[in-house]
Amino acid sequence: MRQWYRAIIANLDQWHQSAVTSYSFMRYTRKMNVTQFQQLIWQKGKQLYRSMPWRERPTFYYVLVSEIMLQQTQVGRVLAKFTEFTRTFPTIDSLAATDLSRVLAAWQGLGYNRRAKYLHQAAQAVAVNGTPNTQIKLMKLPGVGANTAAAILNYAYEIPTPFVETNIRTVYFHHFFANETRVSDQDVLVKVAETIDAARPREWFWALMDYGAELKHQGHGRLSQSKHYTKQSLLDGSIRQMRGEIIRRYVRGQSIAQIARELSGDSRFAAALRGVQNDGLISEE
Repeated sequence: MRQWYRAIIANLDQWHQSAVTSYSFMRYTRKMNVTQFQQLIWQKGKQLYRSMPWRERPTFYYVLVSEIMLQQTQVGRVLAKFTEFTRTFPTIDSLAATDLSRVLAAWQGLGYNRRAKYLHQAAQAVAVNGTPNTQIKLMKLPGVGANTAAAILNYAYEIPTPFVETNIRTVYFHHFFANETRVSDQDVLVKVAETIDAARPREWFWALMDYGAELKHQGHGRLSQSKHYTKQSLLDGSIRQMRGEIIRRYVRGQSIAQIARELSGDSRFAAALRGVQNDGLISEE
């Protein structure tokens, strides 16, 4: 009986401590002011900093390549490809001067091949018009939207510009929208603007990104809270998968006729081929 009683008391005590900790954290989170939040982010940034080639050398070209690669692709996959890609095309001029087929070949393994075309076109635009240094000018580049443009301004130019992406959402969901659902990016953007450390925007957003990655790893800041959240469709068996296979064969030197002979038996082939042709990713010479 005594052992049973002690176990109950121990469990109650453990529950009480957990409840107190959770309550204290929630209360602290609700009352966290800008200074406290900034101190936390700088602390986490120092603890969790991840070295990456585009961080060690944050030139416009390196930042542009990395930001396009990181759209819908995890950092680990980008790290494995970035060095190889920039070794093949060491400058923005060398990328602009090459053929799209070579860019697609260097891009293999990252998926979403339209990004390779956009990056190639962006490099060509810069070669002609010069390097853009405002959000409006950056957004005129193919494949560069408002958030990508803002990221480039922070990382390449150290111009403080609020933006939202997956890891940043995670941080702000965790600290400012913990009990809310259907949170819009505009709501998050307002908080980002309120809390940004404008003195050091490059390092500030690196810190946010690294802290957000850690929170995701811990299961915090669920992205399903976002009003814009959609679950990505499976790759296996998809037209997207067939598109990738067509491009892989094309950049290896197969003609469209050869590819058709080998893949036309697949019900996805016709739609996939039509898609990559319409996107200007492949063409019969």
